[in-house]
Amino acid sequence: MNEISITFSVESPREREEEIIIKAEVSDNDNLLYKFFVGCNGIWEVLRDFDYKNNIKWVPKEDGKYTIMVQAKVKDSTKPFEYLSRSDFIIGKAQEKIIDSLKINKKEIKVGEKIKIDATSNKDNIMYRYWLKEEFNWQIIKDYTLDNFLECTIKNPGKHEILVECKEINSLKQYNDFARVDFNVLPLKKIEIRNFRCITGERICNEELLFEVDTDGDKDRVILYKFIKISKDREFKCIQDYSTKKVVAYVEEVPGDYRLICMVKDMYSPKEYDDRAIINFSIRPYKNIEINSFTANKMSPQRVETEIELQAIVTGGRELLYRYIIEGNSNVDSGYIRLNNYTWKPEKPGEYKVILWVKDSSFDGEYEQKEEFYFTVDEKVKLPIKIENVIIDKGNEILKHEEVIIEVNASGSSTLKYSFIIRKEGQERGRIDYGSCNFIKFTPQEEGKFEIEVMVKDKYSLKEYDSHKIIYINSYNFFPANIDYILMPLNEYYVAGDTIKINIISINTKDLLFKYVLKINGRKIEETDYVESIEYYFMAPHSGVYVVEIYVKNKLSNKEFDNKKEARIPVHQALPITNTTIKCSDSQIEINKPIIVTVENEGGKDVIYEFYLMEEDEWFKVQNYSKKNYYSFVPFKKGKYRILALCKSSYRKCAYEDYDILEFII
Repeated sequence: MNEISITFSVESPREREEEIIIKAEVSDNDNLLYKFFVGCNGIWEVLRDFDYKNNIKWVPKEDGKYTIMVQAKVKDSTKPFEYLSRSDFIIGKAQEKIIDSLKINKKEIKVGEKIKIDATSNKDNIMYRYWLKEEFNWQIIKDYTLDNFLECTIKNPGKHEILVECKEINSLKQYNDFARVDFNVLPLKKIEIRNFRCITGERICNEELLFEVDTDGDKDRVILYKFIKISKDREFKCIQDYSTKKVVAYVEEVPGDYRLICMVKDMYSPKEYDDRAIINFSIRPYKNIEINSFTANKMSPQRVETEIELQAIVTGGRELLYRYIIEGNSNVDSGYIRLNNYTWKPEKPGEYKVILWVKDSSFDGEYEQKEEFYFTVDEKVKLPIKIENVIIDKGNEILKHEEVIIEVNASGSSTLKYSFIIRKEGQERGRIDYGSCNFIKFTPQEEGKFEIEVMVKDKYSLKEYDSHKIIYINSYNFFPANIDYILMPLNEYYVAGDTIKINIISINTKDLLFKYVLKINGRKIEETDYVESIEYYFMAPHSGVYVVEIYVKNKLSNKEFDNKKEARIPVHQALPITNTTIKCSDSQIEINKPIIVTVENEGGKDVIYEFYLMEEDEWFKVQNYSKKNYYSFVPFKKGKYRILALCKSSYRKCAYEDYDILEFII
């Protein structure tokens, strides 16, 4: 907006009823219309509407802090105005000089920082009032007080001014003296979301989802993050209200399409948010089903009545179902079963198509993945070649550059030959042609999943192989950490004040780091950093359900954690009441002679007692629950008597914890 120069015939401040000439000028244009306003305490008054005259006489009637506003425009302009300026003017002079100095801690600050004002006076018992001017508006930020200092947070950028008025306690005037100091507030660098992503590899129902936000902004600023989930039905749910956590985790129970809104703002920002971003994502009910291999344990052809084991290696899904269909001279359909292997014993020779259908139990269609191969069955009689087993000396989980020995045991001939093919991601990485050696040494040079195909055939066989099997070996830069067991003392009954010890069992312990988070009744009360200790102690000061969350990761891992487990430990207020016994004051009980029974027990806290008496086969409650552990009465008749004593801790809500019955005959 173009600026207007506003000048006054006298300098501020002035007394009321004094004539003041206000003059407005635009340096590059003399042919303008001018409109004058005066405002005080949010109330504006038009001194004169648009006119060619660029000055006006103003006689203020009241003391106050006034803002003079001037608008200007060219004649016949369709705009409301083309030039605009404001200027402040104070009416009301100080009666006497009371303020010696007015100091400010900084002349330039950033939004959200505190400004400190100190006023010193040459008199005692002086009251001070503080005004703040922002965008030509004056507001009281602290009314008259004996405090000669002020500390406040500035939330808006721009030029600001502090006005301090003071007066003596008994003064009837608005003020006796005043002083002003101005300062500049610099705007904060705009916060922008640089990246908003889901860092969870596969987004599956009932598995934790992690989302992370990166922002641009000053490193020393406190940035708050808020996350809101939107379902496909446009239902909004706040996952995390404004917090300094820029990584949010939650578990989605329903599959479907979702959106997640991230809103960020500076802690001092008055806006609802400074920037926001939306990420679209889909939740699948389970991992995609993939058939890694579908093979027979024997090479085609085979003879009739030979047992052929069909083997399926399938990943994904939550609860897999398998269906084996064999089409040919003798059809077979297993129907959907839960086994990933099926034994087929062909009854007739011929060419067969062997089909595998796989689906999750929740899927309504025929199948989700399908694989098939052809198999020949003939009547040639021979002893089949069979791979009995494949032994991997170090298991199928090894480290990169670690040697592993793969040994094959097969039967069916005394002149067997063995061949091995190594593949990774469908590409052949190595091959050992047929020979008499039934093992290989394999050292992976990189991480990943390796496929080892083992083939066996008779020395005189013309086939590619008589039997084959595929195994998989996973190679890692390091072993991801895993918690095998969480050990605690057996049969422990914990009460408030006990110290509880937890031991963690994990392989490769020396390479792992552990973090422990302690919660009681859902509230976090302690969290450690990642440490090497596999032991964790804590003292339970109160009763309740304590949960210890254990996070573990390999020292080389860049993940937040590799594995997580938790232990739930109930802590009771006191030990349970046991060994309750009723003792009688007299060994010889007689009619019309008072007797006293006393209850003794072990455990409990603030134990209370309730007594019942059976007389003439009728039970009577003779004492409600109280701290009295004894009861006295006088038997007036002969017969059988029974006294029942119930006891419990006073804080327990149950009917009773323990009891005892005393029976005697008079």
